[in-house]
Amino acid sequence: MKKTAVMTVGLVVVLAAISAAAQMTPPTPAPELKKLDYFIGTWNIDATIGPGPWGGGGKFTATGSDEWLKGNFFVVGHDDFSLPAEMGGGGTAVTIMSYDPDKKVYTEDRYDSNGQHQKSSGTVNGDTWTWTSENNYGGMTIQGRLTIKVVSPTSYTTKYEVSADGGATWMPFWDGKATKK
Repeated sequence: MKKTAVMTVGLVVVLAAISAAAQMTPPTPAPELKKLDYFIGTWNIDATIGPGPWGGGGKFTATGSDEWLKGNFFVVGHDDFSLPAEMGGGGTAVTIMSYDPDKKVYTEDRYDSNGQHQKSSGTVNGDTWTWTSENNYGGMTIQGRLTIKVVSPTSYTTKYEVSADGGATWMPFWDGKATKK
């Protein structure tokens, strides 16, 4: 009798575990993530940085490749960029983009070889993406606003603006164009 009771309890535990495993389904990516498909691939950016408190301005270029991380919850990008020498000359960056369904915004975390970590939130309205961020440069808090306007499946325009007064006044930082290879 004792052996039968132990076998019965064991069978119940095994069946419960199998039933629980069968009911568990892997998570699925939020449908909003599909909009990030646009950025998958290799892109070249050519932009002009205007003069301002950061210096005389000049040319900004970047080449980056974006791909889905397995599972399609995150887009991972690797970028090489160049800036005018007075602005550091350039470097490399890694970005991770996703979508936060609770806040209903796209997210991007960017880490670069100059020691900067930038967190951005983004929205998309039709063919226009708007990304905002807040960063600390030399003890000064700077807001950033990046506007991306999709022109075609293989190109977009890009405008980056900065504000040192909490977003009341925006100064143009760069204007440019991106082209997919």
